Amino acid sequence: MSVTIKDVARLAGVSIATVSRVLNESDVVKDQTRKAVLEAVEKLGYNRNEVARSLKFRQTRTIGIIAPELSNIFFMEVVEALERCLAPKGYSMIITSSYDSVQEEKRKLQILIERNVDGMVVMPSGSEGEHFLSKALSNIPLVLVDRRIKALKVDSVETDNRYGVHKMIEALCNEGFKRIGFIGGDPNIHTAGERLHGYLEAMAAYNLPVEDEFVLHQGPMTQLNGRDQLKMALSDPDHPQAFFIANDSMHLGATIYAIENLQEIQGLPPVFASFDYLSYAPLLKLCHYAVSQPFEQIGQEVAALLLKRLGGNWEDFPQHVMLKPEIKVLKANGGIPFEREEEEQRRVHSDADVSEKLCSYF
Repeated sequence: MSVTIKDVARLAGVSIATVSRVLNESDVVKDQTRKAVLEAVEKLGYNRNEVARSLKFRQTRTIGIIAPELSNIFFMEVVEALERCLAPKGYSMIITSSYDSVQEEKRKLQILIERNVDGMVVMPSGSEGEHFLSKALSNIPLVLVDRRIKALKVDSVETDNRYGVHKMIEALCNEGFKRIGFIGGDPNIHTAGERLHGYLEAMAAYNLPVEDEFVLHQGPMTQLNGRDQLKMALSDPDHPQAFFIANDSMHLGATIYAIENLQEIQGLPPVFASFDYLSYAPLLKLCHYAVSQPFEQIGQEVAALLLKRLGGNWEDFPQHVMLKPEIKVLKANGGIPFEREEEEQRRVHSDADVSEKLCSYF
């Protein structure tokens, strides 16, 4: 027969209510009593029935996570940071992938709802957001990470994409590059669109030419697509030497292609500036500069929002947290340190010029 809470109470010489208080980490139990209960739990091998408990309190103490791809190290770094914040509070996580598909995202969303998760963290796969407005989700706190969806009123945490891209173009310009290509994803995805917008703004700010044939932004932000887009760019003998790459997966794919084909590439090897600085970044020897997102801070902000909403505090809903990234100069790869005063007011160009250019990409 399985050990029950009554058995624990009998052995410890206390009431069932006291055992429950100890297991729920209540502060009102005396240390001596707590010790007796925990010793009884250990001796009897008692395991609390979390399923029955969740039915009673209508809480599962689980948070559902949906990421576009589990192979993307950036997303897993964020999930690990989030887990470090939530685990001490008694929460576990169910992690799943949308495979960069809105339809799969909808399916996984329904699965998590059926699992009765207490809250959700989603890194959206696209710009579509109606499936987040279902009645079934109305009582489940939701936080979007990295990617926002226009007109969707939910909490979100993201990095200042435009700032990061501006600094990458500034760094390449400071190194002497006047022609800089762009490798990114479908601009209808919030992150991809923000980074494309930042690229166009920065190119205008530094009076650099935007060559449409080298502004590549079709498809998902995956390793395979990064490889294919660099291949397309380098197939033109008159290609730029420098490229900004919109995320780590595309950066890795582009680097693999470039290294495999160095002998066929005309002129000097390409130079990259990339969004996302991960543990292996120094090994990507073509990269001179990278944008480092604050994983730990992202996890802390997401956890704080979730716990706040789970606690019933909705006073500032929806809250949009924007975090500033760190700029990395990879000196060993050829990156040149740069320190310039912000001159945004002096270098501001007409928003209409950038907007007009953007319209041709969306």
